[in-house]
Amino acid sequence: MTLSLTRRATVLAAALTLMAPAAHALNAADTWDRTDWPDTLRIGVLPEEDQAVMEQRYQPFKAHMEEVLGIPVELFFGTDFSAMVEAMRFQNIEVSKFGPFAYILASERANAEAIVQGARDRFQPTYKSYIITRADTGIEAVEDLEGRNFGFVDPASASGYLFPRAHLLDQLEEAGVTNENIDGWFGNVVYTGGHDASVRAVISGDIDAASVSDSQVQRMTAAEEEGMEDIVIVTETLPIPRSPEAVRGDLPDSLKLAIAYGYLSFNDEDFLVAHNYHDGFITVDDSQYDVVRRTQQLLGLD
Repeated sequence: MTLSLTRRATVLAAALTLMAPAAHALNAADTWDRTDWPDTLRIGVLPEEDQAVMEQRYQPFKAHMEEVLGIPVELFFGTDFSAMVEAMRFQNIEVSKFGPFAYILASERANAEAIVQGARDRFQPTYKSYIITRADTGIEAVEDLEGRNFGFVDPASASGYLFPRAHLLDQLEEAGVTNENIDGWFGNVVYTGGHDASVRAVISGDIDAASVSDSQVQRMTAAEEEGMEDIVIVTETLPIPRSPEAVRGDLPDSLKLAIAYGYLSFNDEDFLVAHNYHDGFITVDDSQYDVVRRTQQLLGLD
C-alpha cells in the first residue's frame, strides 16, 4: 500500500518524534520492516561542482546513511540533470537530489516523490537565482544584456535556466523580447553544465553574464575563490523552492520512511554549511513545487 502525501507526512512526523530520543542507536535491523528492501541503496547527487569535490564532501553523509539503514550506500554522479531523471526512470538509483525543475520531470517520468530538502533557514525554504556579471563589463541592468554572450546552466535547471529566463522575459516584455526570440536577443547563448562552471566562465571572460543559484555565489564568495571580488549581481528572481531529495515511488513505505529519517537526523556541520543547509534537512511536500510547474507552463516547456 502506498500512503498519500498528506498521510505519509503525518506518519513521518509522528515516527520521527517517537524515534528522536534514540537517534544515536538507530539502525534498520531493529527499527523498520526491511521486506523488499534492495541490497544496496543508490543515491544520486546533483552535479553542482566538480565530481571529485562532491565525492569527498559526501563521504560523511554516505557513512551516516549506511549506519541508519544497515545496508551499503552507493553515490551516483550524473553528468547533468536529465541523466539523473533517466537514472531513476530506469531504476538505476533509488534516491536523488533534483533541481526543482528536474524534480518536476522526475515526478512525471520516473514516479519520483519529494521527501526532504536542505534548508538554510527552515522558516524560508527557498532560494533565488542571480544574474551575474563582472564589474568591468558595463552591464548594470537587464537591458544591457542585449548582444552579450550569456550563460545558462542546463535546460533542466530551475535557477540556472527556468526561473531566470522567465524573469528576463518579464523584465523585457515592453522591449518586445519573447521566449521565441530571446536567444537571438543575446549575442550568444551557451550552456555550461554547472553553476560553478557558469561563475568561472564569467570570471574568465568567456561569457559576459550568467544565471546561477544564489547559494553558488555565496559558497564561492565564502571560499574566497579568485575573481569573486569582481562579480556583481545584475538582478535576482523571485523565490524558488529549494532542491528536493526524492525517492522512487515504487519503494517500500518502510524504506521511504527510513531514508527520510536518515536525512533528517544527519547533522554533520561541515557538510550542511558547505551546501548552505545551515538548518539541516526538513520535510517537504510535492505541492510546494507547483510554482515550478506554473513557470514551466509559462515558458511552454515539457
